[in-house]
Amino acid sequence: MDEVVTVDVAMGRLERLEGFGLAVHPERCARVRHRHASCAQCAVACTSGALAFRDGVLVVNEALCVGCGTCATVCPTCAIEARHPADAQLLAAARHALDGMVDESAMVTFACHRAIAEAPGACAAAGAIELVCLSRMEESLVMSLFADGAQRVRLLHGECAGCPRENGFASIELVRQTMEKLIEAWGLTCVYDVEQVAAEQDSAAGCAGLPQVVAVDGEQPLRARPAVRPAHVQADGTLPHFVPLRRHALLDALADLGGKPATVELDTRLWGHITIDMGKCRSCKMCAVFCPTGALQKYVGEGGHGGVEHYPAECVHCGLCQDICPAGAIVSSTCVPTDVLAGGKTERYPMPDPAWTTGPDQILRKMTPQIHSREVQHSY
Repeated sequence: MDEVVTVDVAMGRLERLEGFGLAVHPERCARVRHRHASCAQCAVACTSGALAFRDGVLVVNEALCVGCGTCATVCPTCAIEARHPADAQLLAAARHALDGMVDESAMVTFACHRAIAEAPGACAAAGAIELVCLSRMEESLVMSLFADGAQRVRLLHGECAGCPRENGFASIELVRQTMEKLIEAWGLTCVYDVEQVAAEQDSAAGCAGLPQVVAVDGEQPLRARPAVRPAHVQADGTLPHFVPLRRHALLDALADLGGKPATVELDTRLWGHITIDMGKCRSCKMCAVFCPTGALQKYVGEGGHGGVEHYPAECVHCGLCQDICPAGAIVSSTCVPTDVLAGGKTERYPMPDPAWTTGPDQILRKMTPQIHSREVQHSY
């Protein structure tokens, strides 16, 4: 039976999933960084029922985890990373399959377990790379292959209805839709296909002859590590930041493909664009304090006055800033101007100095007037 636990305890439990091919970084998780975060994408996408949110509480059953990596695909902050295989291993296997292919023939094929079981001959003939579920595929891997010369990336799946990983198809479609938007926005001619293979009458051959994903040089097997709690506040009063390497790899691949964006705006799950209603803003800068990636950061301008600066290329649309803003002044949108992404532009929101200041003696300063008032009352 599933055990309902607090978020902090659950993140410690999540680290035990590493034995199933996952790496967990609690300090990156929006829900660990702030209890009012609404992100639950890992639980919604989980293909096995190992993760779930019930009544706002994280439920973990590590015995159900199969290490498919779907949670890592949808996690905006990379608090969960796939290690079965790792990104570097999967990319190396795909590049190996791409060797020797040129022009229109440059194609890389991936297949899920069910496709291999139902159509082993077709999968082997296509040189398909085997995955537990195609929901393991994500945009930076595909775009990196396009930058390496692939003209087509093909995903083969079996009959999803009744498959234990059936829930993964929603994530497969999510990535496919994002890829279509990226291809259109950058004016690419590459093709990203998701198709079902027809079941073969004789599937006894299994998956013999299919490429296997092997570790790259210098990579060590993942070992379970002690639970890591979120780091302490930094000198600038914010929590530590981490920009998902997948976002960097994706932007690098788009830059390698050359050319300028063909559309003015891009609406995907990958990046966010923040707007702040300065008529509501209280200048508390809590958005910059808790931002997981540092896409929102404090800045100090001329005369010592400052505000927050937004860098959309590092915004992963986790929604944390919008969730925790005490004034409801922040709106996070998935529509991002493509020139802002491609050019690495930032946007500044100057803010007046708040009526209060933070610091180690903040509680004492706030209580001093009340203490003084009581002393005055008792003096009579």
